[in-house]
Amino acid sequence: MDKSPIRVQGKADIHVHTKYSGLHRMGVLRFPESVSSPEKVVVKAKEAGMDVVCITDHNSIRGAEVAQRASGCIKGIEVVKGEEITTSDGEVLALFIEEEIPPGLTAVETIRRIREQDGLAIAPHPFSLHCPCLKHLIDQLDLDGIEVLNGGHIDDYSNSEAERASMTGRWARLGGSDSHYLKTVGYAYTNFEGSTAEDLRRSILKKTTSAGGVTIPMTDAIAWSMQVVYHSDILILRSVLGLDKGETEDPIRLKVRGMNAAQRIGALFGSLVYLTPPIPFIVGMKSQQLFRKWALLERTDSQSMGPIWHQ
Repeated sequence: MDKSPIRVQGKADIHVHTKYSGLHRMGVLRFPESVSSPEKVVVKAKEAGMDVVCITDHNSIRGAEVAQRASGCIKGIEVVKGEEITTSDGEVLALFIEEEIPPGLTAVETIRRIREQDGLAIAPHPFSLHCPCLKHLIDQLDLDGIEVLNGGHIDDYSNSEAERASMTGRWARLGGSDSHYLKTVGYAYTNFEGSTAEDLRRSILKKTTSAGGVTIPMTDAIAWSMQVVYHSDILILRSVLGLDKGETEDPIRLKVRGMNAAQRIGALFGSLVYLTPPIPFIVGMKSQQLFRKWALLERTDSQSMGPIWHQ
């Protein structure tokens, strides 16, 4: 009779953003990357079946700190403190860190600082068509893993190229939702042996992880953009009407308070144009067309250069 222990397989969303992720460019306009509260992200991750969720805001660990405190009241899920760091070479995910790492450093220096904290260094969306990414520099860096499934990349190029690069076996193969919108938390995730944050860490180092889930549908991508624009408008209008009073640590409210009258009027006008149907859907369709064009150009360049990842 086989008495070997039953192996538990856990799920972790290793790449999630909150309202502490700063501003997103939409043409000449600026809107929050996310309006998700860290507390609600933890609840949503648990509802989505995650055992671990990694909060990885852009160049900030504040959201992760808030989420970790909130997770103490929620059984069955752990929060890993992380950061998506903008390096001079592309973005790097830091997991299991305690101190914020500044943006603007080289990827090598950024990874060195991650190692100083005994953290893990991950390449998010390494072949992205629209985000700062490391591309083939991953071959030269001391990385622990790469995202082979990024839920926010709905083109047919980025994830497939990362999957192909991962076949060397050099890195742990990971999945993350890259969620900027509460609904999409847990859409893509990492499978690992065990159920705790420490189990996730161990599995990444052992390279026994795998990616699961799906990329977000275009309808959710459009819904995210509309949500951040609408949320910003509400805060601007409340500020203009004198309804936003009292102390706050909310990063989006603080940004609105720092806007002058011209900036507020410009933002309201621009968002009114964007939210007018069918403009958001036209923008979404045009984006897909651009992704297809860029993917074709990237594939053509890759074929002319040869399989760099095997050299």
